[in-house]
Amino acid sequence: MRSRRQIGGPACFGGLAALAITFVGLGQGSDQAFIKEAVQGTIAGMRFGALAAQRAENPAVRAFAGTLETEHRAALQRATDVAKSLNMEPPTEPSIEAKGTYDGFAQLSGAQFDAAFVSRMIEAHEAEIATYSANSSSSNAAVATYVADTLPTLRAHLATARALQKGAPAHSAH
Repeated sequence: MRSRRQIGGPACFGGLAALAITFVGLGQGSDQAFIKEAVQGTIAGMRFGALAAQRAENPAVRAFAGTLETEHRAALQRATDVAKSLNMEPPTEPSIEAKGTYDGFAQLSGAQFDAAFVSRMIEAHEAEIATYSANSSSSNAAVATYVADTLPTLRAHLATARALQKGAPAHSAH
């Protein structure tokens, strides 16, 4: 039986988060496509976190960026382990779209960077939550566990980004 899974959200800070595409595939192929993009998105998340830690003007945005970088680094190991369990070589670079988005953000600084970064984090995490949720019923135990373990962190990141956008104190409740 064919299953429909949305792929694209895992590219946390790249163009794929905004352009979430639908992937139609069979079993492990769908899992492999999802994990490939999850790894790429996690790599992008680490890089965006590092960039934001340097460029953000608002200390709360800078702190959120540090959290993203640290938590994406930990998630990368888990996603890489799942990729290997699927007998696939995990990517070592973010998607082309994520690289382009990163290059655009690298041109910004200060308050302009802060506003764009927080807005992007909201869009990316909303898309990721939808994509990860769509893959939560994977028949592969490693994929299903990875999704279940990752969704609470994604939801916490989204809540923090929304609080930052509203100017409220950001609480990163993981």
